[in-house]
Amino acid sequence: MEANNTFHEAEEEIVLQKQGNGFILSTLSGTVGEITYKLVAADTWVIDHTYVDPRYRGRQLGKQLLDMVVGEARDKGRKIIPSCSFALEEFKKNAAYADVWENSKSASEFSDPYSSGSAMMGR
Repeated sequence: MEANNTFHEAEEEIVLQKQGNGFILSTLSGTVGEITYKLVAADTWVIDHTYVDPRYRGRQLGKQLLDMVVGEARDKGRKIIPSCSFALEEFKKNAAYADVWENSKSASEFSDPYSSGSAMMGR
């Protein structure tokens, strides 16, 4: 799976790239979006954070970030616990994520519907 993608939005290039345990969206002016996950079991990831700069919202960029994590999870045979509120809402409304959704009772210990903060938000 290709982890570097380029999107052209309103004549501004937005680059999607893998970074550590997540993906970032960046422009020439800096990072404008991010999604992060962590390994919580041998075959399970928790998506713990998704953020898109308010100036770039409404362009499906958050969903593109989520789709990259889901694609990587499928490639590696992982399940996902959607802990952040954005990922959870997307998982609930999109049946295409059912194959990677770890929605057992044990997954609830990682659920945090209020985890939408970001180190970027103060910028």
